[in-house]
This record gives sequence, C-alpha cells and structure tokens, in this order.
Amino acid sequence: MNNTAVTSTTMHEVPLMESAPGPEVIIDGRSYHYFGGTSYYGLHGHPEVIAAGCEGFQRYGFHTATSRAGFGNSAPLLEVERRAAEHAGREAGFYFSSGYASNHVLIHLVLKPGAIFIDEAAHFCVMEAAHLPAAPIHRFHSRDAADLQAKIEAYLPPGTSPLVMSDGVVPATGQLPPLDDYVGVLARYAPATLLVDDAHGLGVLGDHGRGSLEHLGLEDAANGGISNNGVSILCGGTLGKAMGGFGGIVTGSTTFMQLVRSSSHYYDGASAPPSPVATATAKALELIAGNPSFREDLRRNTLHLRRGLRELGLSAHDVPSAQVGVAIGNAVNMARLHQELRSQGFLVPVTSYAGTGPEGIMRFAVCSAHTPQVIDDLLSSLRGLL
Repeated sequence: MNNTAVTSTTMHEVPLMESAPGPEVIIDGRSYHYFGGTSYYGLHGHPEVIAAGCEGFQRYGFHTATSRAGFGNSAPLLEVERRAAEHAGREAGFYFSSGYASNHVLIHLVLKPGAIFIDEAAHFCVMEAAHLPAAPIHRFHSRDAADLQAKIEAYLPPGTSPLVMSDGVVPATGQLPPLDDYVGVLARYAPATLLVDDAHGLGVLGDHGRGSLEHLGLEDAANGGISNNGVSILCGGTLGKAMGGFGGIVTGSTTFMQLVRSSSHYYDGASAPPSPVATATAKALELIAGNPSFREDLRRNTLHLRRGLRELGLSAHDVPSAQVGVAIGNAVNMARLHQELRSQGFLVPVTSYAGTGPEGIMRFAVCSAHTPQVIDDLLSSLRGLL
C-alpha cells in the first residue's frame, strides 16, 4: 500500500477507490475481487471508453459551460442521445447530468395528482422527487399491489388521479416490483400515472437490455406510447451503471421528448453534461450495442451467484437482476462476514440503504467479466464463514 493511500484514507475515514470499477478493483491500495457497485459490464475502465474520454477532453475542453437551450449542445451530447434512443428502440432522448434527477425531470409531466403512492423500498431520489408536486404522499408495502390498492382506496381524494412511483429494480435487494400489477391497480382509477426509476434495470433486463418495462412487456406504453388502460407510464434511468458511462437519460417519441425538455428547467437551466464524459459514454453505448455477449455473460453470472447463495441456505430470489441483497443475521454478523471476506480478497459491501431494515443488508453484485471460478471461490469462502 502506498503512503498516499494510507494518509488519504486516514484523513477522510472512508475507503478510497484507486482504480476503475470492474471485476477487480483497488481500494486503499489493495486489489480485491469486487462484488459491489453497479458497473455491471465493467466498461468504466474499458480502454476504448477511456481513450474516447481523453479525445473528448482534447477537442471540447471540460464542458460547454452553459445550458442545452443556449449554446450548450455539442456533438458528443447528441451522439449519446442518438445511441441511447437507438438502444431503447425510441425516436429521441434527453441526456442530462445525473440519473438521480430523472424522476425530478419526469414528475413535472404529471398534472396535479390527487395523491402520490410510493413503494416503500424506493430509492432516495424517488422519495425526494415525490415532494415536488405538493400532493399528499403515502407509502405502500414494497412489491405489494394489494396494499397499493388498499392505500389508494383509503387516501385518494374523489375525482382526482393517482401517481404511483417505484423503482424498476429494488436497489437494495435486486427484487423486481410487479409493475404490471401496479398498472392493473391504477387502471381502476384512470387516468393515472406510473413513474419508474429504472436505474438498475436499464442495460440488464429484457431481451434487448432495455430494462424492467421490456422485461414485463410494458415498454410500448411508456414515454409517449399508447396508455395502458388509461395508465400513462413514465420511465427514466441512468447511463452510469450498466451502460458504462455517466448521466441521466430519458428516451421516447419525438413529441414526448419535446414535452420533457419544456416541462422542467433541466434543459434550459442546468449546465450540460461534460463533453468528454459524453464522448466516453457514447463509446460505452457503442460497445454494448456491438457486444450482446456482455448481457449473456452477465445473466450467466447472475444465475450462478444466486443459485450458489441459495445452496448456502440464503434467501436469494430467482430474478434476473444483477444484484442481490441478503440480510445474514444481524448487523454485527454481517460486519464480521464483510471483514473476513475482505481479508480473503473479496469485497462485498454491507450497507444501510433505501428499503433495508435497521440491520442493513449485504449486497452482492456481479459483473459480466467475473469468471465462474471467481464466483465459486467467493461462495466457498462464504460457506466457510457462515
């Protein structure tokens, strides 16, 4: 371990990542097999992605230093939007500086909801965006359409429309909310809206990696598509996880994208994403489009890890998301497991996160570039510690 890493870690009292995320990562000067984070295809350190970012810096500088509505557009930004829309099978896209803001951007399209109903395990950014319309907010049991129905029946003011907000993949556990069942409930109160944050679904779920809505057969109704029995579906995501880049993305029909850009001030009031970040992100999207084996390898590893965890007697749900959160006893026990696995060269984070209990959760994540042997080695180490 170098002296700089030791000094910096002591000063900040947080772990320092000293390499790009991927199947292996350097934290505080030590290399680990990395089963945390969200770089599901390991593209954040891909040499072509890095080279594209460097070329973007040389040509465009840091960023355009103004909003997209003025002179803030650059060719890399438009290329990201083109490639993201192409991946989604859509006509157009809107690329902005943070996936965290996708719900904040989209919620302005919802006209005066009578009440907002949020899956209680939804990410912090979903919870924060829910406060923007100044409507009453009610939480329902995670992934429980029956409780959603009961909450709407109890709290929706007569003659008003409900808004339901949820992740496409529960960020802490990797479980999949039954968005199709939510739509079925909302159809009884149409017109109604479902707003989905698909941060962990985009690039992972569905036959083409388009996300949770594709996985559930709902994508045709989203973002300017034909409403599903009077239910409008809005969906945003991030390019900073599976997609190997950075920034928020919304894709849809050309008409819908015009509404998105005009409904909030992210287009005319926020600085555009940095151009070199956009050049790197566009390259990552190009690599994903040209390598369907990435997704095949990720699904293989996902099934391998989940099957192995279940064989150890742990509750790993049989779903195709790339992460699984497991509460293994109490917080003390999970901290012990984390430290002992770390001493053996495996990094699996323990975190208190949206949707976890007070004891937190041990969150395993896989990368397409993990080898089956490394996954087996992790499971073998964990077996010896349980």
